[in-house]
Amino acid sequence: MSPQADQLELLDPDDIEKNRDNPRLIFRQAEMIRLEDSIRQVGIQVPLTVFPEGRKYVLLDGERRLRCALKLNLKQVPVIIVPKPSRLENILRMFNIHNVRKDWDLMPMALKLAEVRQLLESEGKDSDPKTLAAVTGVPLTTVSRAIQLVELPEKYKRLLLKEAEKTYAEQVVTPDLFFEIYKSLRAIKSYVPDALSGTSDSKYVDVMVAKYRSGVIDNVVHFRQVSRMARSELAGVRTVDVIPVIKRLVEDRKYSINAAYTDTVETAYQARDLVTRVEALAERLGSLTKRAHLPEELLKSLKGLRKQIDEIVG
Repeated sequence: MSPQADQLELLDPDDIEKNRDNPRLIFRQAEMIRLEDSIRQVGIQVPLTVFPEGRKYVLLDGERRLRCALKLNLKQVPVIIVPKPSRLENILRMFNIHNVRKDWDLMPMALKLAEVRQLLESEGKDSDPKTLAAVTGVPLTTVSRAIQLVELPEKYKRLLLKEAEKTYAEQVVTPDLFFEIYKSLRAIKSYVPDALSGTSDSKYVDVMVAKYRSGVIDNVVHFRQVSRMARSELAGVRTVDVIPVIKRLVEDRKYSINAAYTDTVETAYQARDLVTRVEALAERLGSLTKRAHLPEELLKSLKGLRKQIDEIVG
């Protein structure tokens, strides 16, 4: 059991143990049923990858195929036997195998990336996001997002793992929710920190998660409106007018982000946007050279616009 090179063999699936370091923790039932049906009809077309461990073998790649083989009571499965890796090599090899296929769920990946970081540090190696991206083959942006998830409270990591077991269509809470909540939190702390005086970061996050799960906030992108509220001075709205509204957003469990946005900066941002559009339109109109020959459709639109302007400005 000490192969010096990769070997292709047939093994009893009962002699293969699952790999405790597999970053893929989620195996959705619908996907497993489809794979099981395929294996029942045509067998296992892609060999599993294993390495020797005592009298058994440990899986490097192919846990879904192994699960199906055991369920179908297959007597043999094709495997490629490779030399036993170190623990770090074990995890990295699985990352590189799966990265050329389907993306993993982000929360399980984040937990395993944290282990890779610890192993690199124990060997005195760099463990910054760029290094993690290089050794695992995971894009740097994904690594950065995963690191944010690792820093979540345990209850939210467990929640994301539980949600990941569902189909994508059934998932209610996803990593994007936390990314958007924390972006809004950072904006408040940067621009209007007084709005959170007496409120801990954890309370803010708990309140926003609860509002989202209860439907008071029905879209994760609404948290971007909180960031726009925090930067209210860009739209000409005083921060002193925004602070009490953000406080209410945290304290009033039924107060939505949409309502808070409407109560503070929505009109100001709309006005700022209109100024830009009006100035651009004025410039375009000023560039017209043959005004006497304008299309009738354009003239009709301009007359309608003039009527609206007269109604607004008097």
